[in-house]
Formats: sequence, C-alpha cells, structure tokens
Amino acid sequence: MELGYGRVSTSKQDLARQIDALTKAGIEQAHIYVDKKSGATTERPGLQALLGYARTGDVIVVHTLDRLGRTVRDTLNLIHDLHQRGIGLRNLADPIRVDSTNPDDPMGQLAMVLLALFGEMERTYAVERAAHARSVATEKGRRVGRPSVVTDAQLAYATQLRDGGATIAEIINKTGLTRSTLYRHLPTRPAETFTAETDPVDDKDFVSASSVAPPTAAGPLTCPTCGHQPTTRRELVPHRADLATVWLHLDDRDRVREQHHCARCQPHGHVLVISCSRCGDGPLVTGTASDSNDPPASVLTWLERHGWTVGPDLLCPNHS
Repeated sequence: MELGYGRVSTSKQDLARQIDALTKAGIEQAHIYVDKKSGATTERPGLQALLGYARTGDVIVVHTLDRLGRTVRDTLNLIHDLHQRGIGLRNLADPIRVDSTNPDDPMGQLAMVLLALFGEMERTYAVERAAHARSVATEKGRRVGRPSVVTDAQLAYATQLRDGGATIAEIINKTGLTRSTLYRHLPTRPAETFTAETDPVDDKDFVSASSVAPPTAAGPLTCPTCGHQPTTRRELVPHRADLATVWLHLDDRDRVREQHHCARCQPHGHVLVISCSRCGDGPLVTGTASDSNDPPASVLTWLERHGWTVGPDLLCPNHS
C-alpha cells in the first residue's frame, strides 16, 4: 500500500499543492497524513501516526524529500528505520528521484543523502536571510515584528511600580501586560555599586552570597535556584507564575543552560525576550550582548529541540 505524507512549517501555509500531487499519484486522501509543523524535529503528530500505521511492504510517498525533515541526521535516520522495517520511500517532485524499495541501488542511496543535505542547506540559508533582513531593518530604524501593544502611559506606570519595589508579578497584575512585554520594554535596572562614594549599608540589611541558603528539593513551589518558598497566600500565585517562566542562560561559549527563578533571584541585567509571533509567550535569555536583538544560534537550536518553528516568524509549539 502507498501512504502519502505532506508537511508545511506553519499553520498559515497551505497543504493543497502537496495533497493534490499525492492524490494524482494514486493515493487516497484517507491514506495521506499531514503536519503543520517545523521539519526541524521528527516529533510531529501526523508523521508519528503515519509511522505507526505503516507496515512491511508499504511505500511512503512525499512530494519532496525535505517534507520528511530539514536536517540530514533526522532524515537519514528516519529512512534507515523505514528500511529496517521493510517500508519503502519515494518522492514525486525532486529533481532527483528516490525509490528506496531497492535498497541495493547505490545511486539511490547517494540521491537520498544529497537531497537531505540540500534540504538542510536551504533551511540554514532561510534562517540566515531572515536574521539579515531583521538586522538591516533595525539599522534603518524600522521596527520589526508585530506592532507594539504598550502605550507610553502603561510603560511609565510599570516603571514607577518597579522603581517603587514591586515585583514583576505584581506589575503584571496591576498593568495587565504580559511578562514578555514588560521585559522587552522596561529599561534595564541600573547596576548597584558598593564603593566608598555610596551610603554605608547596615550589616543587618546585607546578605552575602555565601549566606544564601542552597536550593532544596522540597515541593514543587520551592525555587530550584535559591530555594525560596512562599510564606503567604498573597505571594503564592505570582511565585508560581515566576517559576513557570523559562530562563536560558548563555555562558562565554554560548552554551545554553535552562533555569527557573523566583522573584528573589531573577536576573536584572540585559534580557533578550523570545516571543511567539502568535501569542507572545517564550523564554527569556540572559548572557547576550546588550546591543543584540537576535537570538544566538545555540538558542535557536534549543527552540527547535523544544518544538518551536524558527524562521521569519518565531512560533511556539502551540502555534507551529
């Protein structure tokens, strides 16, 4: 039996062209599986359903090979697994035709490697083009992304609240703005200095780094970074919201470390906000240059591994 598979990267794109080509190839629509999700991951519901349904002797048909995946490793691993299960693969529209029903054909194997490589190269170039277009627009003073939802009055009120000692969670409750929006628009806190020119600090108000209690493993409401637990019901809800936020810390080698913070230990330096273009949610990144608004390659890799669509528009797993 021949089974079809079609994929586009975002929900805004249309699958009609691929479905039409598969139908003309003689595949019933009931046997065509589809996804609207990035090809950077194989964790796609349509693909997983197809792989679960396929049996020995079946042939999976795709419009082009890059519909299976956008990375050489994932695509070749998938083709290898299909071969081990006795399932064939063929394409319809690539300049090089592939038919893995004959695994002993060396030219067929070479064609699959080349097509998988071309798919990954095209995806890399697309990401680079999008990043370059954003940087050029920023240099020319053009604002990229969605229109701002923050008014000057809201920003002034949020700044006043923060300068008055309010936590981010409290500012969210009072202004109605999202956490990502606040981190994007609020000015960076001035760094505190402790020199002879500043006012003396009472010993009772100063807590050294060595005296901070180490993180504990007691309960889901314990901050995994500093070990703080809420002591009042008023603090409970914002504390839970703070812990739900994902922070991505970059070291000097651009390696990503995922972490969660409460209001007491949240970083207050430069924060790069990663926002889904549909819902505005996303992780917060620290450790990047203060003059950079583009996510580093290691952050883009982290997003892809967690189901994000990385392209001209960032889309979280719920909207990919």
